[in-house]
Amino acid sequence: MTDKLEQEVNEYAKLAKENSQIDVASLMMHALNEKSNNVSSKMKWWVYMLSVGIPMLGFLFAAYYYFFNDKDDAQQVANICIFLSILCVGIFWITGKIMLSSSGANLQQIEQITPQEIHNTIGN
Repeated sequence: MTDKLEQEVNEYAKLAKENSQIDVASLMMHALNEKSNNVSSKMKWWVYMLSVGIPMLGFLFAAYYYFFNDKDDAQQVANICIFLSILCVGIFWITGKIMLSSSGANLQQIEQITPQEIHNTIGN
């Protein structure tokens, strides 16, 4: 890869010597962007947002990027999906735990609620 890049740089330098109107920097940027084999920024954004919003999808995306995608940064995308999914599951679990503990009710009390009590409460 570096040999090809070096050859292209030399080619662009020769072209610049022959014609001063040629913008070598633009040619190099175009060549580098063309050769990159990365997941697009737009796709990364969607995958990360879905990993945060629906953590189970994040794990599915991670599996896809680990095993079925041949992009250069696919493994990094998969790692970030896993991290975001675990983080969101943890936040959801902690938030639920805090909400239940602050309500003053424990699990045994909630299990003892009968459907009739719920119907009476809603009906009034």
